[in-house]
Amino acid sequence: MKTHPLAIISVLLATLLTATGQFLFKMGTAHMVLDMSLLTNWYLIAGFAVYGVSAAILVVSLKYGELSVLYPIIAFSFVWVNIISFELLGEELNTLKWAGVSMIIIGVSCIGFGSRQTEHGEGA
Repeated sequence: MKTHPLAIISVLLATLLTATGQFLFKMGTAHMVLDMSLLTNWYLIAGFAVYGVSAAILVVSLKYGELSVLYPIIAFSFVWVNIISFELLGEELNTLKWAGVSMIIIGVSCIGFGSRQTEHGEGA
């Protein structure tokens, strides 16, 4: 089975939505109290909604590609979370965190290029 490029783009969108949901969860915990007010915590509600949309996109995307190609792309959620944390929350990104982000990008790229070689009969 060949992975459709739109499936890859959809999974990347799902990872961005997942990171957005995590950001909303973080915002929702700022003044969180474990009582009935959780039912009106719009940041948490929006976070769950965005997570649900992300999951739906991921499920549909998996129909149009190889799991071994698409699932590692989910690691991009870690990249987006670091960028969002730095840009919107003012969190520090030290050299070690940037190295980790770089390794994720390189690793996912290697998996993508490896699947292309296998599709063209160049791989093992």
